[in-house]
Amino acid sequence: MAYNIDFAKRGEYLIHIKKFFLYPNNWNDTTKQILIPLKWKKLKFNKVNKNKIPKKTGLYCFIVNPKYNNFIATNYLFYIGKTNNSLFTRYGNYLDEQSGKGKPRDKVYEMLNIYKDDIYFYYTEISHKSDVDLYEETLLNVFVPHVNTSIPEAKINTALKNIYEK
Repeated sequence: MAYNIDFAKRGEYLIHIKKFFLYPNNWNDTTKQILIPLKWKKLKFNKVNKNKIPKKTGLYCFIVNPKYNNFIATNYLFYIGKTNNSLFTRYGNYLDEQSGKGKPRDKVYEMLNIYKDDIYFYYTEISHKSDVDLYEETLLNVFVPHVNTSIPEAKINTALKNIYEK
């Protein structure tokens, strides 16, 4: 039998290779901790759950949580965001983006569609705009999620710039 590469299968596999920034120094740095307890809630990201989202400001993130029988819970942090308007409105923006409406963001569109059966929307309500902004910046700098394209610390830390391609 002649040597053969299934390029279509290879391409299918390659789209699922992601880089994650796992840097314990950030997790353990006491200056990078959020000191007030945040009450995170989790909903499967889909149209059905939109009406369960509050009309308040806060933080949110997208986590891919694959379901696999007889194994431990496994989570992958893809994106962290904030809204100073309403979590409900922002959730709706992402539903639109998932269907191809709105401003095109390749990485977000890919995340919302490739993992649509396993993606969850986590959110926490936060009342003060200054806290929303500060907590988002803190979490972005600590976790550097690969779908986020603007990491505040990367603007001044050249070692963090361009750690993810595309």
